[in-house]
Amino acid sequence: MTPAPVLRLDAAGVTYRHGRRATVALHPTDLSVHAGEAVALVGRSGAGKTTLAELALGLRRPTTGRVLVAGQRWADARRPPRRRVRGLVQGVPQDAAASLPPAWTVRRTLTTAARRLVPGDDAEARADRAAATVRLDPALLDRRPAQLSGGQAQRAALARALVADPALLVADEPTSALDPATAAAVSDELLTLARSDGRALLLVTHDPDLAARCDRQVLLTAGHAVEEGA
Repeated sequence: MTPAPVLRLDAAGVTYRHGRRATVALHPTDLSVHAGEAVALVGRSGAGKTTLAELALGLRRPTTGRVLVAGQRWADARRPPRRRVRGLVQGVPQDAAASLPPAWTVRRTLTTAARRLVPGDDAEARADRAAATVRLDPALLDRRPAQLSGGQAQRAALARALVADPALLVADEPTSALDPATAAAVSDELLTLARSDGRALLLVTHDPDLAARCDRQVLLTAGHAVEEGA
């Protein structure tokens, strides 16, 4: 039996309403992402990429259709995302430094995320494992975001996403603010996490080289999704 995809959108769409006017941000879309697979969302700004990513992250509820994660209902038009599925889905932000609490050390950020997402487990151990997975120098765990380079902050944000051992990572332009060398290193890390560790990766990017390294590309045009292949 073929395992259920980690992420599945069934005719999931989003329409914004402003009084009597309706704007379609994402037409009903079917999409599946399996374990160990990296799928790139590409297209012009305003095409619906971020909207689709927000559906996957549970930050937005679809107005049509439904979203499933690991075969479980995540959200649909009538019900908000389910809390018990939250640990299975984690995001990697575009501006990593801004996403980290400025007054907290990296260690506190990681352990707090671990306690919130996996209550009852050893938060310190999870933080150390996540940092080691993304090759974040242990000496950096006691620094605050302002003391980190762009690449270090991005690795810290990625480690935070990993403390819950998620099945799905959703990354929205995770390399756009980095220099080329650091961007390449972070890209390698993300793709390795999908292919070697068996996670699913949904990647929003304008970088054609990074998109080409993914297993599949999905082009969004004016809210319509068209799969282009690898």
